[in-house]
Amino acid sequence: MINFVYTRIFLNSRDIVDEHNARIILEEKMEHRQKQEKKLLKNGYPAYTTQVGWLGYSDQQLEDLCKKFLNLGYTAFKIKVGNNLQDDIRRCEVIRKAIGYGNKLMLDANQVWDVNEAIEWMQKLAKFKPTWIEEPTSPDDINGHAEILNKLKPYDIGVATGEMCANRVMFKQFLSYHAISYCQVDSARIGGINEILAVYLMAHITKSKSIITNKLNL
Repeated sequence: MINFVYTRIFLNSRDIVDEHNARIILEEKMEHRQKQEKKLLKNGYPAYTTQVGWLGYSDQQLEDLCKKFLNLGYTAFKIKVGNNLQDDIRRCEVIRKAIGYGNKLMLDANQVWDVNEAIEWMQKLAKFKPTWIEEPTSPDDINGHAEILNKLKPYDIGVATGEMCANRVMFKQFLSYHAISYCQVDSARIGGINEILAVYLMAHITKSKSIITNKLNL
């Protein structure tokens, strides 16, 4: 039985998840707990690297870093974009050549674009088949994220955000309006375990994938 589901977790979020739904979800997931633990102990927790994609690297640096992290077992690579379109195209070409299309490539704009600029820029980078574009615009612009995601769906590009969200209410709005496809929880910024659990449950219900973007010190 799940004993840590209690009322405070669901304050201001019961229009998506309440105590009853949470208990059902958690009890169902408990059935797979041992299998998941064995999988994690064997393979480790899935992670991506951003070390290959900082702005300003030469082609050779990009190639060398990709080889280094491929050899370390990484299969997902994230790079920064948004400063110069032609430079972004060059860097994506180099990295895709190094990691191939069997590995994942994610892009992160760090909030630099307006909504229309984000859509147009990403349409030009779509040929590199990125898994997502992270923080394409202001982290408070829920409607903007929804518009970007809608326009990028034909290219099979997701939208990720959440590092700047400090509470479950902001996440509730992003998730209920289907404005993001990847829910990024910064565990060092959000208000503790209760907030994280509420966000995870809402993401599960709205069929968004959850990603921890910072470690939680316990």
